[in-house]
Amino acid sequence: MSFRSSEKVAKNLFMASNRKVASLIEKKRKILKEIDDLQNNCEHLNKVVKSIKENEDSSTFVVRCVCEGCGKTIGIPTQQEIKKYLNGF
Repeated sequence: MSFRSSEKVAKNLFMASNRKVASLIEKKRKILKEIDDLQNNCEHLNKVVKSIKENEDSSTFVVRCVCEGCGKTIGIPTQQEIKKYLNGF
């Protein structure tokens, strides 16, 4: 295999990889929008206190009220709710 043909193969693999990444990013965007729509239309009837990541990229966890049905963070628990959660009740 000549240098030119191996260079062409590498370029084609790079372009195919870029298309795959772009496709996955688009799928992720659509899924996140669908989740957002479902969460915004949820009535949040059952809330639970949970420890969740502070944000997507964080390794820090915080205690929040979360809708049991859709998983959306819906508030900050009271001190009494936090104590109850930490004590396992």
